[in-house]
Parts: sequence; C-alpha cells; structure tokens
Amino acid sequence: MKVNKWLMPILGAVLFFGSWGVGEVTGSWQTSGKTAVVAGQLTVGDLKGWMTIRQAAEGLGVPPADLLAVVGAPEGSGVTVDTAFKDLEALVPGFSLSDFRTKVTAWLDARKSGGTAIPSAAPTSRPSAPGASPQATSAAPAPTGSAGGTPTGTRTGTPTGTGTGTSSQTISGSMTLRQVADANGIALARLIAECGLPASTNPDLTLKTLKDTTGVEIQAVRDAVQRIKG
Repeated sequence: MKVNKWLMPILGAVLFFGSWGVGEVTGSWQTSGKTAVVAGQLTVGDLKGWMTIRQAAEGLGVPPADLLAVVGAPEGSGVTVDTAFKDLEALVPGFSLSDFRTKVTAWLDARKSGGTAIPSAAPTSRPSAPGASPQATSAAPAPTGSAGGTPTGTRTGTPTGTGTGTSSQTISGSMTLRQVADANGIALARLIAECGLPASTNPDLTLKTLKDTTGVEIQAVRDAVQRIKG
C-alpha cells in the first residue's frame, strides 16, 4: 500500500500542538518568553534574572505575595509580583539574586519545620535623603510595654554615645536593627557587620524576620551590642 509522504509530518505536528494545547488549558505548561516554567517544578537554584516574582512563585509552588514579602521592597518602589528579578537591583537597594536565593531557601526551610508561614511585610518607610543620619523614621512598629525601652520616634540628629541607650537584654524580636542601633547610640553599619550580616541587609526588618530568613539569633544581636559598647 502506498503511504502519502506528508502523513508522518502532519501527525507529528498534530501531536505537538495537541500536547501544547492541553498544557495551556491545565496550567501545567506556562511560557515566559525565555523558556518554559513548569508550575511547582522549580528549585531555588533555578531562579533566573528574567523571571518575574509571579513566575518564580508559581514555579516554587508558593503564594506570589509571600515571595514579594521576602524581596522586602520599600514602599513607593513600584515593585509588584510582575517585576522581573533583573529589574529589582535598580528598585530595591542592596538587592541581589544570589542573596535572594539564600533568603528564600532559609524561609522555605523554616516553613517546613513549622516556622513562620508568611514573611513580615516590607518596611513602609521611605529611604532617608542622601547624607541623612539614621533616624527613627522607619514606620516599623515600635514595641510596647515595660520591656520595650525603645526610641519614641521624636529624636533628631545623629545618634551619639550619650543617648538614652537600652540594655541588651531588653532587645526583642519585634525591634529592627535600626531601632537597636539608634537606641544604643551606635553606628548602624557597625552593628550589621558585628552581627555577621551582609552590608546589604535591610535594617528595617524585625529581628524575628532576620532570624527566620538568615538564621541570626536575637541573642547574637544582643552580644554584638555589648561588644560594640565595650
């Protein structure tokens, strides 16, 4: 029996486009314009600069809003879940994809072990003007109660060693690195370095969030303050 020479090419095309159509309908095949991103099949090491936060979240199988919170973009930066990682370096001070992968890995490990399921929201304060001293301008909530001992937010000027200060034992997980440095009259950059954190660390995240994402214990921050103050 004679077989039409176009039969096999036509069957191959039908099979290909049929598979693609089923994948689009079910959502198991999503195209990014660069390569295919399969929902729930990415690892942290697979995150690339061309991906958006939404694509990465779908590939990792986590809510996009949670992954956006890990980015820690300041308010007014214009960052959304549809922003590509390669664009975040210009929008989020100190952002790098390699550091982000490390934070996401720590966060996912914390989720598996029953830790915080959703990261703390990004700081709501806008960055200080160039040359301005670290102030209590952060909108991060100040701890209340007798154990707080935190700055009131009305202080002005560069912190000095003659500030009111606070005992290292009163430093709590709801405080930020900026609040700790401000309350103890020490340089914020010195505190970050003494804690063993990278210079790009967001100083307006709470110590609890830093513990969940970087593994740095709150006691380590207390010890760093004691070493700096001598």
